[in-house]
Amino acid sequence: MSLDEEFADLLRDAADLAPVPPAADLAGGARRHHRRRRRRQAVLAGVGVVTAAAVVVLAVPLPGTGGSGTAAPAGGWPEQITARFMADTLTSVLPPGQVGAAGGYGVGDGPVPDLPPSAHLLYDDGSGAGMVTLSTGRVALPITDATWGTQCADPVETPSEGCERTVLPGGGIVVVDKLAPDAQAQVRKWQATYTGTDGRQVTIWEVNSASFGPPLTRPTPPLTSAQLVAAVTSSAWDPVFAKPAPGTAPDTADTAAPAPAQILATATTLLPSGTRTDTGAEQHTPGQAHLALTLDGRTSMLAVHVQPRPSDNAAVARERDAFEKDTSGTLTHTPDGSSVLVRETGATKTGGGPTLRWSVEVLHPDGTKVLTSEWNGASEAQALPGIPALTVDQLKTIATAPAWRH
Repeated sequence: MSLDEEFADLLRDAADLAPVPPAADLAGGARRHHRRRRRRQAVLAGVGVVTAAAVVVLAVPLPGTGGSGTAAPAGGWPEQITARFMADTLTSVLPPGQVGAAGGYGVGDGPVPDLPPSAHLLYDDGSGAGMVTLSTGRVALPITDATWGTQCADPVETPSEGCERTVLPGGGIVVVDKLAPDAQAQVRKWQATYTGTDGRQVTIWEVNSASFGPPLTRPTPPLTSAQLVAAVTSSAWDPVFAKPAPGTAPDTADTAAPAPAQILATATTLLPSGTRTDTGAEQHTPGQAHLALTLDGRTSMLAVHVQPRPSDNAAVARERDAFEKDTSGTLTHTPDGSSVLVRETGATKTGGGPTLRWSVEVLHPDGTKVLTSEWNGASEAQALPGIPALTVDQLKTIATAPAWRH
C-alpha cells in the first residue's frame, strides 16, 4: 500500500470515528483502542491524520464562509487551496533536504466530506527519512489557556520525553510535544501546534519512521523543535486561512470543553463512598482529567474525558449514528436514552491478552459525551493486569451521570 493510500485509509478511519468536522490528529494508535478514546478530541479540531502515536487536538466548528469575497465550500475553506498547494507549501517551509511521496488534500478532494486542507511527505535530512504530516483547523476566539492545542499533552495518558510551550509576542501560542507512544518499539512522535490570534491552528507532526510506525528509519524524527516552530508559524499558510466573505460570520462555536478542575470536582462527587483520591500535579488539558483512587485496598488510575454537546444539531445526529455503529465494545442503552459502550482492552495491538484498561463511553441524550477509563499503574503506558479499584458498573455510574450534561 502506498503512502497516499495508507494516509487516505487512516483519514477514512477518522471519519468513521468522528463524522463531524474531522480531526487535528487522531493519533494515539490508529489501530488500537486509543483512537476510540481520542474520537472525542478528533471531532473537535480541523483536519485529521491518524498515526501510531499519542494525541493532542482541539475543539470548535469551522466558519461557514471563505475568503476572496465568495462563498467557500463546506467547512469554510477557500476553493483555491488544492492538494498540490498544500504539498508544495509543506515542502517550502522545511529546511533543505530530500523530499519524497509528497501528497495531501485540498478543499473538496479528500476521502472524507468537509475535510480541512492537509499534507504529508517523507523528509530526509541526510540521516534517514521520516514521515512529516501537516493538519489545519480553526478555533473559537479569543484563544485562552482552555483552547485545545495550547497546552502540553498529559504525560499520564501520553508518554512524553518533554514539552515546550511558548506564548509569542503577538499572542499566539506554540506547543512542541516530544511524544514516545511506543517505548518498546522506540517510536517517537514530535509535534508542534501553533494557535494564532486569528483562530488559525496549524499542526505538524513527525515520526522516526517512513510510515506510521515500525520499522524505524532513524533514532529521532528529522526536524528539530526550532524547525517545527518555524514551519507551523510560517506566513506561507496565510492563504489557507482567508478571511470570511464581507457580511458573513463564522458559525457559533461549540461549548468550550470543561477545565480539568471542573471535571475532577464533578467526578469526585460520583465516586463510591469510601474512595480515597489523589489528583497529583495540576492539570491543564481542557476536556480531560485524571486521578489516582483507592477503594477496598486496590489503587488504580481513573481518567475522565468530557466532550460537550456540539452546537450543530446535524453534528449531534451524525455523532449518534457513528456511536451506534461502533463495534469496538458492547453497546447498551439506559432508560433515559443514553448510549453506552463498554470496552476491555489488553496489551497487544489487537487488544488481546490480559485486560489492562477498562472503559465506559457514554453518549448522553443531549449529545454530551463522557469517557471514563481505568487502569492499574501510574500511567497508561505502565498499565498492569489485576483487579481495578472500580468495577465496570461503577465506571458506568460515573459516565452516565446527568451532572455532565449542559
